[in-house]
Amino acid sequence: MLSRIAYRPVFNRAARLNMSGKGLIEIECRQAGRRIYFSTNTYVESGQWEHGRVINHPLADGLNNSISMSLLDIQRIELEYLKRGVYLSLPALKHAVREKIKPTATLVEFGNEIINGSERKKATVSGYQTLFRNIEKFRAGVLVADIDYSFLVAYENWMRALGIAHNTRVGRLCFLRTIMNEAVRHKIIDSSPFAEYKIPPMTAREGFLTVAQLHRVEKMDVKDKTAIIRDAFLFACYTGLRFSDLVTLRSEHITKQWIHKKMVKTGFMVDVPLNDIFGGKAAAIIERYGTIEKLVTKIGCNSTANKRLREILQQVGTSEHYTFHTARHTFATLLIQYGLAITTVQRLLGHQKIETTQIYGEITTKAISADIKRANRKHNQ
Repeated sequence: MLSRIAYRPVFNRAARLNMSGKGLIEIECRQAGRRIYFSTNTYVESGQWEHGRVINHPLADGLNNSISMSLLDIQRIELEYLKRGVYLSLPALKHAVREKIKPTATLVEFGNEIINGSERKKATVSGYQTLFRNIEKFRAGVLVADIDYSFLVAYENWMRALGIAHNTRVGRLCFLRTIMNEAVRHKIIDSSPFAEYKIPPMTAREGFLTVAQLHRVEKMDVKDKTAIIRDAFLFACYTGLRFSDLVTLRSEHITKQWIHKKMVKTGFMVDVPLNDIFGGKAAAIIERYGTIEKLVTKIGCNSTANKRLREILQQVGTSEHYTFHTARHTFATLLIQYGLAITTVQRLLGHQKIETTQIYGEITTKAISADIKRANRKHNQ
């Protein structure tokens, strides 16, 4: 078992004065023959330090109080862990102090420390911030240590009662699981409640165009801005690009009829052949416009483009809820129907987890089941 940590202020440990002839006062932490140090950002002259205190200084009382507070702040972190039966090592103490992590932290405090100190993509950070706001509405000021199995059950039921979509609930629970795993790593909690609470899988989101519907969209007689939206949507159907990747696609991302692009949402690379799938229709669209920029730079913002897209798609009998993201679903679902290996589709979409891609296989299965049921009903009439 680790021993308790001993604390004391020390002066000019490095035996090196600054240009003003003053040395730094630090807090020394000792455990089992090892030492770490925390700066107090206080400098005094050699004659102004004696027996662990500042002397002969016009601000001696204030400086001594400040040093004592620094020592107590560090010591308090160890005590909070000891209350939970956890003996801190010096490296763990150093990390807890620098990251301002303590066992009594609220979920939002701890979560923000973890997220702000990471290299996560902007969109991912935004997702975590949404989670934190959501949990504050559910139970303001909840401590990390208070999140247990019953909390998770109640939180998911609360989200369901608000009408939050299944996949959105799953996404937030996955973010929360990551935070709780970090809490275990930082020894704020002994184990994650997600060891018992199993997050349900994502469900297939309805929405993709059939081959027949795609052909009708291709043959529509449209002009000007409507033609641009139609062609941009078709290009997305034939490449699987998200809207954010579509509007930022440039000629420099296309080499030898392949798209090589870092995805905006995830930061991962995606590689898509333009000639080898869907009969080279994506390449034909670029050829018709001359450059990809002449198409994608005229699409406009997502909401405006989706509004115009719905007007187009409703003419071929699709759902009024379809958006540019439906193109990505169409791309994946049709490729699976054509018999491409799910791992190949995974790479084309840039998914890091095969489970995400398997959702589109579920869509295909549902479509087949629905067709069979319709055929049976007709047969029995």
